[in-house]
Amino acid sequence: MTSLLAIETSGSVCSVAVSIDGALAASIEIIRPNVHDAKLADLITQVCIGADVAVRDLSYVAVSSGPGSFTGLRIGVSMAKGLCVASKAELIGVPTTTALLHASTEVAQRSGAASIVCVIPSHKDLFYVARSPVDDPTHLACVELMTVHELDSIADDATLIVGPGAIRRDPHPVSGLTRHSARFVAFAAWRMLAAGRTPDDPVLFAPEYHQEFRPR
Repeated sequence: MTSLLAIETSGSVCSVAVSIDGALAASIEIIRPNVHDAKLADLITQVCIGADVAVRDLSYVAVSSGPGSFTGLRIGVSMAKGLCVASKAELIGVPTTTALLHASTEVAQRSGAASIVCVIPSHKDLFYVARSPVDDPTHLACVELMTVHELDSIADDATLIVGPGAIRRDPHPVSGLTRHSARFVAFAAWRMLAAGRTPDDPVLFAPEYHQEFRPR
């Protein structure tokens, strides 16, 4: 049995999931901002109990690695690294946009879209944007920082817009694809492992901030 714990704290959702041999076994989400630090450890304990998997027996820990909230990313990545150092689990860093792009692929295919654009709010009127063809098996897309005006020019009728910032470009986005989820991180991690992804070094691994931290 190969077990994978997924952690998503890059945005307002605090989410964890356990997947066993590629199938979702348990997941928990708190859709409320600023609870990651207080709730994440308890959620991990609960989700492992729900999946009947001991933390010490996990095969992998996958974590949403950014872009996203500086504080949220630090909390999630620090927890993932700690779990790996304290156990035999291997670390898989999953770009936040890659998780959403993989989760959106089937919907995009069914809707006839040629490409997927993932939009994540940064600050003020700036957005993290990643674009990927629907048939890209990796969805390891380059992340660009765009203004709201640039965002208006990147998509057409053949594009599916997803992510927490989708509403700024599409007034009727697919609701299940407008927020982060550890389920998406788990799904993408399995895809990455199947494609030969080498686990990350938990000592050296760092979040993908894509911007310098500036205190507000």
